[in-house]
This record gives sequence, C-alpha cells and structure tokens, in this order.
Amino acid sequence: MQCVIRNIIRKSRGGISAKEQVVDADILLIGRGNDCGIHLQDPRVLLRHAELTLRKGDVYVAPASGADVRVNGNLTQMVKLSVGDVIRIGPYDLTLEANDQHGKVTIAVELIDALAEDLGLILAQSAIRTGRISLRAMSWAFAIIVLAALFVAPLVTNLFHVSSPSNTLMSRSESNVAAAPTEMWSSGGISAAHKFFGESCETCHVTPFVPVQDITCLGCHESVEHHADPVKFAFASFEGRACQSCHKEHQGNQTIALSNQDFCVDCHKDFAARAPKSELLPVADFGTAHPEFKPTVVTDAALLAFNRDQFISATSPPREDSSLDFPHSKHLRAEGVRDPARGNVQLKCQNCHQPEGGGAYMLPISFEKHCHQCHALKFDVYVPDRELTHGKPEEMFKQVSDVYDAVAMRGGYEEPEAPPLIRRRAGEPLTPTQKKEALDWSAEKTNAILNGRFGKGQCDGCHKIFETTASSGPTGAGWGVEPVLASTNWYPKARFDHGRHRDMQCETCHQAKLSVASSDVLMPSISTCRSCHGGEHATDKVPSTCISCHGFHRKGLDPMKKTAAEAHGPVSKPVAKP
Repeated sequence: MQCVIRNIIRKSRGGISAKEQVVDADILLIGRGNDCGIHLQDPRVLLRHAELTLRKGDVYVAPASGADVRVNGNLTQMVKLSVGDVIRIGPYDLTLEANDQHGKVTIAVELIDALAEDLGLILAQSAIRTGRISLRAMSWAFAIIVLAALFVAPLVTNLFHVSSPSNTLMSRSESNVAAAPTEMWSSGGISAAHKFFGESCETCHVTPFVPVQDITCLGCHESVEHHADPVKFAFASFEGRACQSCHKEHQGNQTIALSNQDFCVDCHKDFAARAPKSELLPVADFGTAHPEFKPTVVTDAALLAFNRDQFISATSPPREDSSLDFPHSKHLRAEGVRDPARGNVQLKCQNCHQPEGGGAYMLPISFEKHCHQCHALKFDVYVPDRELTHGKPEEMFKQVSDVYDAVAMRGGYEEPEAPPLIRRRAGEPLTPTQKKEALDWSAEKTNAILNGRFGKGQCDGCHKIFETTASSGPTGAGWGVEPVLASTNWYPKARFDHGRHRDMQCETCHQAKLSVASSDVLMPSISTCRSCHGGEHATDKVPSTCISCHGFHRKGLDPMKKTAAEAHGPVSKPVAKP
C-alpha cells in the first residue's frame, strides 16, 4: 500500500499549509512511536495506537489493544473506511481523502485539540535555583556524571579488556575473543532454547525486578521429572530449590542446564555415605574415576526378563538370550557371503544397522528389510510363488495347511510322488470320496513340510524351537518358536549419539567380526571411550561432563514441580447472580 500523508497546519492569520510525505507499507502503523508510518507526537497518543491495512482495494482501520479510535464520532473496533470518513485518534483527525482502489491512499492529518502551552511558566520553572546553582545546571552535571559512569568508563574498560586464555576446548564464539562495547551493560545473551522469544522479556520476567518464578517456568515445562525417586532418595528431591537456581539464563548461545561435573560429583563421589542401601557406585570424573559400564541384557525373552549386574569387561562378561541365533562372524566374512540374486557380496555393518532420522539411535532390524533378500522362506518348488509367513508360528501353520488344501482341491500339482488324484488336470471336479482322499493327502503333506527341512528346519536356523504334544496348536505341528526379544538400548540410563561419531568406523567400538554367537554383547568398554574422552578438565582429550551422557531429569518419574492448580487446587470462579 502506498499512502500519501498530508500534514495540515492552520495558520494563525488564516489559511492552511500542507506538507506531504509518501510511505510504502503493507500495514501502516499510527502512533507516537518512531516506527509508525503516521507519526503523531502528542503524548495523548499511544506508541502504537492503531493500524491501517488495505484488503482487496478497501482500507481498514483497527485500534491497538487498549486504544480508543473513533470513526465519524463513533467508538469502533476494526472498520472499513470510505472516502471522507474521519478517524479521531487522541487530539488528531485523520481524513481518508482518496483511495484509487489500486493500492494508493491519501490521508489528511490535522491536530485539532492542541495542549495548552504557557511559555512563561516553562521558562520560570527552568530558572529555579538552589542556592547559586540553577536546576538546569544541576541537570546537566548529573547527565554528564551518568554518561561518564555508565558509558565512557565501561566503554574504555571493555575495549582494553583482554580475556584470559582457557585450558579447555571451546568454540570461537564461546571464548569472547573480542568484547562488545555494550557487554558490561547487558545481562548476557539469551540461550539457544529461548531465542524464539528472546526480545519479549516479559515472557519470563512477569514482574519487573523480581527473579523468574517457578510458576512461570512451569508454563512450558510442567512435566519435567524428578532426578531420583523422592521416596527412596529424599535428599535428591531438590525440595525448595527454584528452577533458576540450577538453570542460569543469559549465559549466551548455549544450554542453560548445569554442565559442570562438580554439581553431580558433590553427591555421587561418595554416594554410599548418603544412601548406604543403594547399589550405585561412586563416580567423580569420567577420565579417572568412573565405574565400568553395565549393559542391560535380555535374560529370558519369553518372560521379558532383563539383567544389569555384570560389567562389560568382566572375566565372565554379560550374555544375552534373545532366542535368536545370529553369528556376526559368518555374515562379515572377508571372502563375502552368497546372495541369491547378486552372487558373492561383501556385507558391512551399514547394510543392516541404519541410523534413525535424528542420527542418535539405530532403526530396528526386521526380517523383511534386512534378511529376506538372502533368506527367502520358500517351502515347495512346485508352489514357487508362496513363502512361509514370518511372524507368529500359528499363522504360518495355518498358511501351509491352506496352501495344500487349495492344491488338493484344484489339482494340477506336478510333484511326481503325489497321487494321481492330486496330479489330475487342474479344475476337474471331485466326488465326495475323492475330496476326502485329497484332504487326507493335504494333511499329510502339511505335516511333512512343517516338520521337514523347509518348515521346522528353516526356522531352526535362526530361532529356538521347542517341542509340544502332537495335537497342540491349530494344525497339530508338534513344535513352536520361542519369542524373540533383543536389546535396542543397552544403556537406558545413558545416551549415545551415533550421529556425532559418524566419522568413526563401526569396528572401532564394536568387534562384530569376532562374534561367533548372538549372545555376545558387542558393546565397548569404558577404556574404548576413554581413548577419546576425558573428564571435564581434560586438555588432551574431549572434555566430557556427566550430562554429556546422562540426563538429569529421569523419564518415568513424577514431575519435579507442582503447578499452581496442583498445589492449591482448582480456582473457583464466582457465579453470577440472576
């Protein structure tokens, strides 16, 4: 929208003078602020009093929150204007003089009700003296002192300030190589997580000059969990501690979570003294005083049983019973493996283990995506388009039975050993007696397939098989497959980001080529991690603190803070009387 603003001034001796200016804006602000296209200087006008917009050739005016705007003498909210309409904003009249329907608008602005001005009174007030010093002289002196104390001194000090070198690894932006002239006046930069409302200080600082209150933080973070079970570890409940006592804002473009390990080590370096019954081991520094890792492994897939009692580098390391038989060594052979379609191929870890979208964790392994290409589950060369259903055994049993029932009823089966009735021309009808004979053959064939090399034999190659009575199960196969459960998170109370280690080779941490059994736990020991990572004060390795791997607030626990409604109950609203 192109707006021609005509500022009208009526002369004391009669006559009118007009000064025009042109403003281009999609939304034209009206008010006392410097960012307003129509600038009204009178103090009775708000900084942003109203706004003009052009919609489909029509001009609309809308007041700001708490502002009074009258159109043709009527107090209004948003309204469409016609040529000749007069908008009253404070002591000003704004008249829409023209609108060519093509984005060009002309508005006349005139001050109608000027403030009374008594020049003599103003001059007299400015000449008030205290002793021999006038009030104006005192004001100038005070202004110079403020200017020197709050601008000149900090500026000079800051320009000649040299930051001391750090002995830890940090980015250039964190090291404060060059100090900004306004650094001493600022509370500090907003953290990365809060930058989206960084200029709206009132979002957190609800009451001026009052520290941020917990109830304000809970407006966004009401579900943040406890650090530990407050019933078992009352000293770790942080009762009475404000959020901002740990989470310090205005520290620049970084996280506001405490990262110094001393905060954690204060309790965990001698945890047995605080909680004698706890099995947690003492820890003080990742590089020098951290216990060996204990992975969480499956001990019984059928019972969903897990164990986390053995160290990864123990003489008898932990073993996992996932009910699967998968030797990595056979799939990662140097000479390769045979692929039915591609011939001999050299498999790599990435063929099966692929990162999820964020890069931190790995996607689950599935038979259809990662195994089926080499391990097709065909069970009969004379029924080449059918494969065993991979999943629930009872569904597979019924599938095989249904296939041979259909073959028996249709005919045309080409196996030489099959009876003539089954090898008859496809589609020939059967008598009731022949149907019974055909279904008897189907039952025998189903049992032979399920208990042979292409049924039970195929499943037994990867799964644990258990025997049942011959009559059990939907088809009486006499065997079943134990449930499968493999660990997807060996360290549920820690985190590891594969994306940050993408430049490393998988074999650096996981010795999969040497693993001959699926029960092997192919997790690295702490010595492997320490080859690159040290404690917080390490100077020759990557400095790593507690929160580099461990989250403070633990998922699954109750919220750490109560909201106002939970603490005081629901607020009852007054009921209007009839």
